[in-house]
Amino acid sequence: MSEKEKCVQARRMQRRPLKALRVCFLRNGDRHFAGLNMAISRTHNKDFQALLEQVTETMRRHVVLRSAIKTILHLDGTALKSVSCIGEGDILICCCQYEEMIRIEYCVNKDFQRQRVLQTRCDERRIYGDTLERVKPTDLPDTIRQHIKHLQPLMQTPRTVIFRGYARSNGTKRIVKMVNKQYMDYNSDDPYLEVEVLRMLRSHPNIVEMMYSLKDERHLYMVMEFVEWDVDEVIQVYGPMSVANARKVMKDTTAGLKHIMEMKLIHRDIKPANMLMKYSTETGVEAVKITDFGMAVFYKGDKLYSCCGTPGYMAPEMIGECGYDFQADAWSLGATLFHMLYDQLPFANDYQTIPEIYAAILKGGPSYPEEMQKDTDPEAKDLIEGLLAMKPRNRLTIDEVLKHPFIDQ
Repeated sequence: MSEKEKCVQARRMQRRPLKALRVCFLRNGDRHFAGLNMAISRTHNKDFQALLEQVTETMRRHVVLRSAIKTILHLDGTALKSVSCIGEGDILICCCQYEEMIRIEYCVNKDFQRQRVLQTRCDERRIYGDTLERVKPTDLPDTIRQHIKHLQPLMQTPRTVIFRGYARSNGTKRIVKMVNKQYMDYNSDDPYLEVEVLRMLRSHPNIVEMMYSLKDERHLYMVMEFVEWDVDEVIQVYGPMSVANARKVMKDTTAGLKHIMEMKLIHRDIKPANMLMKYSTETGVEAVKITDFGMAVFYKGDKLYSCCGTPGYMAPEMIGECGYDFQADAWSLGATLFHMLYDQLPFANDYQTIPEIYAAILKGGPSYPEEMQKDTDPEAKDLIEGLLAMKPRNRLTIDEVLKHPFIDQ
């Protein structure tokens, strides 16, 4: 696996609030025009063509345009394909038809620069004011340390820490997950429900088990079962999975997703790294458990619009923010099966920036490695194509996946 592919897979996106985004539009090649400040709403500006027309009409009041604006680019030259590619505080270049981006030192108005600096400072105070990067096992609550010994950090970020330890009662390995509630609550309009979700899903054989949880004013602590491997680690160590192992992973994961759906939940970040498994080189995959419900949300019948997850595994309807439901998890499952069999993603391998990944997914059609074309299990390929259907209504449902010949053997 290349470093580029690892970068793409690791880049997980948190839920993006649906509030209006402050953006500055600059005129291509005009070093004197200080920019047009606009508020872009992902709720009301879903049609990218309509956005181009709106920016054209507004910018014509300030500068001379050769024609309507046909292309909007980031400062690095990456073209926007949809409104979902726009982020808070972006500075964008507007090009008319047949124009190429001119790279000069552009002038950005002071009001926008001031707003950008203030927003950055505010975000840093709210998100990173209580960083967890330096948290030690001795900082955990006494209740946890009384029951878990030999705690060692496995993963540590500003918002989440995962420790591994051993239960004092019987020596069983345990995971302790510590979460910055302030960050999770700030980062989305959706509530952070991981503890509640794990309680609801308790005791299912294909979902990671939470023993108990604690909370204080700023943090949540979850004590969970320890599983030695995840699917991504196995692929990195041993390469693409055999058809038999991939079948077992899909069967167990789909059973877990069916239970999640029955609880009216959408996981929203299905990928190999979030699929724990018992594995050995002698017996292969023995059992798979879905983990990391930090982005899970209840589905109450109305389409959801928050864009979140890991870009290479995100469904096109989520990227386009045109409304999604349970079928978003089905798409991610298809991308996961592709990755298990080929050790690469169906869309993102040749792309590095998030806008490029989005554009590749929205273009549709997985790209099979040439050397794998003849060796691909026909039932596996049929399942992949059924899960990676662009339109959710044409995509296989989780119930249909359980009955598919690749799994139902």
